Amino acid sequence: MIAKKIRFFAIDAVAVANATGMGQRINTIMQTCYFAISGVLPREEAIAQIKKSIEKTYGKRGAEVVRRNFEAVDGTLAHLHEVPVPAEVTTGRTRPPMVSAKAPDFMQKVTAVIMAGKGDLLPVSAFPVDGTWPVATAKWEKRNIAFEIPVWDPKICIQCNQCVLVCPHATIRAKVYDPAAIEDAPATFQSTAYKGLEFKGKSFTIQVAPEDCTGCGLCVNVCPAKDRTNPKHKAIDMRPQEPLREAERVNYSFFLDLPETSRGDLAKVDHKSSQFLEPLFEYSGALLDTQFHTQEVRGAGQESVHGIKAPEPRTGTQTRSAP
Repeated sequence: MIAKKIRFFAIDAVAVANATGMGQRINTIMQTCYFAISGVLPREEAIAQIKKSIEKTYGKRGAEVVRRNFEAVDGTLAHLHEVPVPAEVTTGRTRPPMVSAKAPDFMQKVTAVIMAGKGDLLPVSAFPVDGTWPVATAKWEKRNIAFEIPVWDPKICIQCNQCVLVCPHATIRAKVYDPAAIEDAPATFQSTAYKGLEFKGKSFTIQVAPEDCTGCGLCVNVCPAKDRTNPKHKAIDMRPQEPLREAERVNYSFFLDLPETSRGDLAKVDHKSSQFLEPLFEYSGALLDTQFHTQEVRGAGQESVHGIKAPEPRTGTQTRSAP
């Protein structure tokens, strides 16, 4: 940036979206940023054209939707600011590694290089000679893209597992286990007694993977359990990710080490009990019912997609270890 004299602009687009009633939709905001600083069109003309496009696109949805988008455009111009670029490097900070040092050798030497956008630098000899690709590598990606993640309230939860069922990336999971298994649990790890007869005497936990969750909110939308004294509070609520990240990372690591439920432990396999099983697909790139078998997925055309996915979202049968 210094050598090429690049100008650097910044905006908290999510804050602008929330303030203008747009939720986390930042497309209008980022489009405004582009035209405001690129010079492709005169600034005033560009803003006028954006608002004209908004009226055409969202007019059928009502004046309120159009108004919110207009406010987002105006809020963007007010909050977009230039960050001065120093004449020389003044910090010792470096970019963190793409994957954890605990990741397998292939993940560090091949997949991480591809993730960094430098795959063209890899020699053919870096790849397996038979064309196979290690599975269960998506767990090392840790994209950290969610501004908010789900937080579980065991006092309200009815243990329906719908939040786990609806998650397209298997980033929120449920387990039942012996109470003795959590004697050394982290201080913030949450657990409660399981209510069903099929696992009588067991403990139950809903746990989120904070660095893999995308923050989509589907789990909250589908959750049927509400606090009777405060209906806005559900058994699953979205909360800012950053202050929860470190504690939930430790909690999720501990959660993964708890014993998995096997199919033989289930009296019957249905939409609830199946969610106690280890997912067959997980994290970035899963985007389907994570308990489907590969044969069932192929009919939906997903198998060809996952045949070229890296990192690989299929979990395989190998032993799980927490990143």
